[in-house]
Amino acid sequence: MGKEIQKQAEKLGLTRLKLTILYARPKNVRMTFSKLKPGTADTIRDYMKTIDPSFVESSSRKMRNMVFYNLAPQVNLYVEIEDKLAGYAAPNPANHALQIKVYSDNEEHIRGIANAINARWPEGILTHIIWDKIESKYGVKREDAIATWKELL
Repeated sequence: MGKEIQKQAEKLGLTRLKLTILYARPKNVRMTFSKLKPGTADTIRDYMKTIDPSFVESSSRKMRNMVFYNLAPQVNLYVEIEDKLAGYAAPNPANHALQIKVYSDNEEHIRGIANAINARWPEGILTHIIWDKIESKYGVKREDAIATWKELL
């Protein structure tokens, strides 16, 4: 189901827009019908709904990984959230490593998403990310990921 939204975003040319990648961990995880959904996906959904009433979302599951697809076609914004389990206890938010791909030429939308995620944590998200898990799951350097966050906050 989620791949349909991805194909729609590609057809609209949104995957050719500026790509910003954020790495995070969710503050909470909730059980839906057959999957765990990180609270960060809900935060991004809520932000995107406020700026585009035609917003659509979907997801797909690959073993211990989930991908959430979010499309706001009227404002040219597309977001993919990849959630990889990085530990044994799936209900524990600390065992989730998120990669958030934001496709947009509008800096306001990119900053809006980053600030919405950051606002969920009283002292900001950067102090809560478990960088060892992010680095091992996505092969990214923590210094680069932190620099991207600081640029947007």
